[in-house]
Amino acid sequence: MSDRIPHPLAAVFFDAGDTLLAPYPSFEARFIEVASAAGVPLEEAAVEAAVAAAIRRAAWPDDWTDPALQRRFWHGFYVDILGDLEFDGDREELADKMFAAFSDPSTYKLFDDVRPALRALAARGLKLGVISNFEPWLERVLELEGVRDQFVATAISGVVGVAKPDPGIFRAALDQAGVPAGACLHVGDNLDADVAGARAVGMIPVLIDRYARLPDADELRVESLAELVELVEGG
Repeated sequence: MSDRIPHPLAAVFFDAGDTLLAPYPSFEARFIEVASAAGVPLEEAAVEAAVAAAIRRAAWPDDWTDPALQRRFWHGFYVDILGDLEFDGDREELADKMFAAFSDPSTYKLFDDVRPALRALAARGLKLGVISNFEPWLERVLELEGVRDQFVATAISGVVGVAKPDPGIFRAALDQAGVPAGACLHVGDNLDADVAGARAVGMIPVLIDRYARLPDADELRVESLAELVELVEGG
């Protein structure tokens, strides 16, 4: 790993899911809540194991710009989890309820370290942006969380019609912010979409590994945005 914090640093861009925000209070807890509301009691440990197994098996879609494709993927993902949980009711119907719940912008919250980090980075005169493979309603999540105005650029795959790691989505954000790629960081949790994608356009990638899934990754790596601020301030 040879990446270094650029000098001068002009901007920091962020992925959204598992970088800035997540379903509240967690994906697994929200899954249990939706099931419970439908009269299906689930145990936390079993759901955590089923979700982890489904993530490992998932054939993640290449096209994060097509709402119909995304719906099919997530619906199938929820059905897969319910299969592991040996739910013998109508999995399709419950998966529909899951999709509706996880598509509700009001159920997503920022991680606790996000607001302090954004304030600290902005105080250094840095421009901030979002580059995310997400549905268009990500804009609404950012509005509800009161941080939309802190980003000078938002490049969302469901809006711009191109998804990470395609260079086009990164360039769209760079154009909005009016900054050169070599003076920017991109922070995200995916080695292909975020790290390789950002590096391909000349940005410096920072891997955020909140759940310690990639402890051996040979990259600029942080486990929180507080660590990111320290990295920037020490860089």
